[in-house]
Amino acid sequence: MYDAGCPNVAAARTVLTRALREAGAPAVWTEWCTEDPACPEDHRRLGSPTILVNGKDVAPGPHLWAPRQQGEGPRSRTYREGDLVVGSPPFSLVSAAVHKALEPDAV
Repeated sequence: MYDAGCPNVAAARTVLTRALREAGAPAVWTEWCTEDPACPEDHRRLGSPTILVNGKDVAPGPHLWAPRQQGEGPRSRTYREGDLVVGSPPFSLVSAAVHKALEPDAV
């Protein structure tokens, strides 16, 4: 999930590509712009960027932003990576989610 104009989308794509390739999975996914009317309603409230693996947020909340009101600009989401605050999901979280999804009993 991403908001149009989010400065961290490219970094999230790079992290997801790396995690999938290192796990031996194809680097293919579905992207949703939260401003697209076709975007599922429950996805529109997520900050930008958000990566879901098998429908689960790789960095579940609680999240520190308020829901976006109609007509407001993009909301940037931040993540913790050790002592740092970063703008895209950390590789360690994405990689762990991808590996878990690839387990034989993953749902």
